Amino acid sequence: RSMSYDLYYATSPVPKNLDREMLQRLVAVHFTTEQDAYHAAALVLRGGQYVWLIEGPDVRLTAAQIEEKCRPTLEMFKRVSRKPDEGKR
Repeated sequence: RSMSYDLYYATSPVPKNLDREMLQRLVAVHFTTEQDAYHAAALVLRGGQYVWLIEGPDVRLTAAQIEEKCRPTLEMFKRVSRKPDEGKR
C-alpha cells in the first residue's frame, strides 16, 4: 500500500476537542510526501483558511504544529509579495 500524508483543513478554526467524527466530515487531501503536505498547508493558510491536521506514516501534526512548520514558507510568500509590481496593472 502506498503511504500518504493527509491534510485536513476548513474555512473555520479547528475545534478544541477534535475527534475522528469531525475529521470524517472533511475531505482529506492526500500527498505522497510530508513536504508536499506542508507546502499545501502553507497555501491553505495563505488563502485565509485553517489547517486542522496532517496525518501520515508516523506523523500526526496539530494545527499549531503545522503553522510552526509552515512559518518559513509563509514568510517567503510575504517577502515575494512585497516586491513592487508597478506597471503591471
